[in-house]
Amino acid sequence: MKKFTTFAGLLGALSATGLGSTLYSSAFDSATSAADFNVISVASSADTVIFGDDYGVRGIAEAPSTTAGDTVTTGLFMQTNKGTAGVVNGINAYLTAGGVSSFVGDIRVSFDMWLNVPSPLTNTTEVALFGINTNGAGTNTRTGNSQTNADGVWYHLANEGGFGSSSTTPNSRDFVGYTGNTVQARLDNGQQPFLGLFPNGPLAGAPGNGWVRVVIEENAGTVELRMNNTVISSFADGGFADGFVFLGYQDPFSGSLGSRDLFAVYDNLLVESTAVVPEPATMTALAVGLLALGRRRRK
Repeated sequence: MKKFTTFAGLLGALSATGLGSTLYSSAFDSATSAADFNVISVASSADTVIFGDDYGVRGIAEAPSTTAGDTVTTGLFMQTNKGTAGVVNGINAYLTAGGVSSFVGDIRVSFDMWLNVPSPLTNTTEVALFGINTNGAGTNTRTGNSQTNADGVWYHLANEGGFGSSSTTPNSRDFVGYTGNTVQARLDNGQQPFLGLFPNGPLAGAPGNGWVRVVIEENAGTVELRMNNTVISSFADGGFADGFVFLGYQDPFSGSLGSRDLFAVYDNLLVESTAVVPEPATMTALAVGLLALGRRRRK
């Protein structure tokens, strides 16, 4: 019985260790990071997508998750619907990393996000798009009262709270979480937790004009979204268990054609496996324990 207890204890220590490995990371320090992404959009002629953009010249402070050694104030810049005619457009930048980063198993994705909003708030409603477990083949966007051909677990987040709270249309909210084309969660900027998170936004509860740390974490079929360490939504993955990660941006109304101060910046992207793996010390303890058990049996 003592041998069994010892072995069980070692197995327990093995299973109780922490996170798995880093699968991908980028601080978007230079234009070369573009090689890791496949950018797909509805109307690419109206887009500006810059990898390694110096957002400091746009008056934006350094992202809070930047670490020593990274180039300061560089990130992924996205802007849309600034062509000669207004269009409903959306951008998805899929993390393909040479076509090998269709992630399998539970992952955690985190990044810094800035949504720039000018004043006054007239025709300024645009949305960040981001998600996991997509097929990487099309553009996940909110288009009018619905979305078509979308897949994976993904989200839209309004920059300045312009959707309002009275519409009964499922996707007509400042924050919406989706599985494929199906709405799973919806919140207005005037609701908690947004009011507490962003009291000084362009409108109270709106995330624009400030850095937001976003974390998407999946665990055994459930995907949780957090912003600045606060849970925003949690729902089942709807069968979208594996696939690509994407960052994106959209003008869902085509009305913001004239404002060049509407854009998104992403920085410090990190993708981790959340599988439990043994730490070196635990592996050593397990090996020593197994060796001791083997010696006892021989005696």
